Amino acid sequence: MSLSPQRASFPDSQEPQEAAMLCAVSKKPCDFVSRGSFLDRSGMVGNIEVRQCRHCNHAVTQPPIADVSFLYGDRESQDYQPDTKGGISRAIKNIAFRAQARKLLRQIGTPGRRALDFGCGSGQFTRVLGEMLPGTELVGSDFFHSPPAELAGKGYTHSDALASQADSFDLVMAFHVLEHDDDVAGLLDRILTPARRGATVVVEVPNVECAWNKVFGRFWDAWYVPFHRNHFSRRSLVSILEGRGLNVRAVHSITAPTMGRTMANLAGQTNNLFWLLLGIALHPLQLLGEKMTGQPTAIRVIATKQ
Repeated sequence: MSLSPQRASFPDSQEPQEAAMLCAVSKKPCDFVSRGSFLDRSGMVGNIEVRQCRHCNHAVTQPPIADVSFLYGDRESQDYQPDTKGGISRAIKNIAFRAQARKLLRQIGTPGRRALDFGCGSGQFTRVLGEMLPGTELVGSDFFHSPPAELAGKGYTHSDALASQADSFDLVMAFHVLEHDDDVAGLLDRILTPARRGATVVVEVPNVECAWNKVFGRFWDAWYVPFHRNHFSRRSLVSILEGRGLNVRAVHSITAPTMGRTMANLAGQTNNLFWLLLGIALHPLQLLGEKMTGQPTAIRVIATKQ
């Protein structure tokens, strides 16, 4: 797996990625139409297009990328929150993550003896959640061999090593992971392999039907192309999870903070503490818009592996 930050080469055909998506409405291959060109947030891909199904609203990022690892070299993308070493940003995120962890535990109940945070990113949420689960072994996982700073000396494993831990976790979580790969089914199988039969599975992704997507268009932060390869609607996410044999117990609306980075995108600026604080100030407006329209920033599914 190469982590070299170089311009990637892509296949000429766009058909395999799109043909793999079965429409949640028509039950036939998705009928994709172009939403036009989007900004390349990585600076390594070039021309980017988003194509969206007319019926279920699931969308895909083009061109397809067979191996996305080069996008995340040295944990430099915003997915790894590189400012977590200290300061005001880290303190704010600790408070936010504790609130998110409490909400999650209310939704899932007892987490069990072993829990896995698949695609743990910076590890900050993993650490905060682990501090609230003294009776549970919580393991973070990602495709880097070394743990992030937040999980140094704590439970962490390379994602490739999870194949040898099949059927061993009572709770498997994948927060904002599934959208990062062209091969949704393949990635979902890797997420589910460590879960034992009867385990609780939590999958959360951005909601492509979010109210603020309609307002800000390609500047809406949750598009985040080319890092986000698939863009899920509530219907497409539930259909995909049920298609892999999961029993969906609940679907929750999640308001994830996107206003700050969206404003930074509009201004053509890099996200920093100023935009984080602006996002906090605008959060009540964001929440109000999502409540009024019934279309949240993100969708969280609680399911059981059968």
